[in-house]
Amino acid sequence: MDELNLLPIYRNGLGEITSGIDVVVPKFCRGKCESNKKCKQHYEQMEKAQEGIYECPYGFLTCVFSICDDDYIFTCLKITDKYDKKKLNPKIKNEYGNYREISKAQLDKYIEAYKDFYDNQRKYEEYRAFVEDIFHDIRKFNRDIKYKNNKIYRISQQGKKYKDLLEASKNIQAMCWFMSIRLNNHDFTYNMELLEKDVKSTYNIHKIVYKVKECIKEKAKEKDVKIKLNSEQDIRDIKAYDCIELLPYLLLDNAIKYSVNDSEIIVEIEEKAGKQHVHIESLGPISEKEEQKKLFEQSFRGKYSKKLAPGMGIGLYTAKGICDLNGIEIKIESNEKVEVTRNDVPYSKFNVDFYIQI
Repeated sequence: MDELNLLPIYRNGLGEITSGIDVVVPKFCRGKCESNKKCKQHYEQMEKAQEGIYECPYGFLTCVFSICDDDYIFTCLKITDKYDKKKLNPKIKNEYGNYREISKAQLDKYIEAYKDFYDNQRKYEEYRAFVEDIFHDIRKFNRDIKYKNNKIYRISQQGKKYKDLLEASKNIQAMCWFMSIRLNNHDFTYNMELLEKDVKSTYNIHKIVYKVKECIKEKAKEKDVKIKLNSEQDIRDIKAYDCIELLPYLLLDNAIKYSVNDSEIIVEIEEKAGKQHVHIESLGPISEKEEQKKLFEQSFRGKYSKKLAPGMGIGLYTAKGICDLNGIEIKIESNEKVEVTRNDVPYSKFNVDFYIQI
């Protein structure tokens, strides 16, 4: 991440301090992080310290604060009425007039500005990755559509059976459909109002899940994850908004993303008591009870999910928005029993259930 440092900042683990735009590193402090025993010991302590303001051995102040579980250290600070003048002034007497004090209120504003800058950078990087992922799929399916189209032409020239032409045509139709779903993923995520401007149409949830399963099987194969669909073939059609097509994609894509390698995702669809019940079970990173309450919140991600893959915390949030719009009940549960542990990440059965009123 590019940084905008208004105050001198200590580089964790590098043993150096970089000047800020507004306040520079005093000459007295330059190069002392490693060469001076007291300074070295001070910053070793700061790397492990809780958030707060601490005094260095020579009277300067050091401020430790956190952003998204990462610690940052502003240092060489003269905070009005807080730094030790008696200790410090003799050390920087030749540069005293050039090195100004800041108030505690100014420090708080600097930290807030730094956090805002970091947050905007993070959102930009996540958005860029999100768009690149969509275009990766679109390019892939566009390439496949060209191949299938050429195949149709060759089949027609060779006088092959109508059945072969129909199968290739169906494949192209599914790919075009999925490309639309991926573009809708962007639109619905960044403009939820689009969901409300839609009109209800007739859909079959079994057909949607089947098409999604077929379209993302290559992504699943990359992780040696199998998708098994168990469904009653005579599931009735439902009335829903167009965004319903995006719901199974979001949930299955999420399941693939966080599944342990060489595992299975099970999708079961049944119709009972006037409701269609869709159950998705995968082996994902365990999520504690308090985390589970927040998984539908925008931008929230569990602590183990953060370790496994980059993300924006919008998949389940968008899925919940689609369910709310369509009057669908959705539940998630992470089993407390650990099934397997990989790279210090415990995995358990992760269940998503949603119920569609017929």
